[in-house]
Amino acid sequence: MWANFWAMPKLLRLMTGHALACVTFLVMSVVPNDSFAIEGRHVSQAEWWSSGAGPFASLVGIFGLLAGVSLLRKARWARFLYLAFATVGLVIPYPVMGNPTLGLVGLLLVAAAAVYLFKAQGAVSYFEQEIPRKIGN
Repeated sequence: MWANFWAMPKLLRLMTGHALACVTFLVMSVVPNDSFAIEGRHVSQAEWWSSGAGPFASLVGIFGLLAGVSLLRKARWARFLYLAFATVGLVIPYPVMGNPTLGLVGLLLVAAAAVYLFKAQGAVSYFEQEIPRKIGN
């Protein structure tokens, strides 16, 4: 997978890193710590989970991990999964939290990512390249 990472165009590498880095949301939600805050107010881990923030952060973390690994493996559905992940993380939460403007900004970012993933020559050619396979796999 490292060979695939370095074969990616730089922007696709950044997108892959973004997706993989979001696994920290899962780790921070599951591992007990004293750094949870909702709307700037310090909350306990129990409040974090009961408010819905914990499950949502964990979902984004799992979804990001799956999207990042699928991009690295050049899965046929990787681009769609990344766009779904970006929609869940960058679009959906903001109208729910009462800030539809940020939801629209997120929607523009997802649309730009879709154009890049499906139309930009570098990204398209990355997904069209054969995946090097080891003997015996």
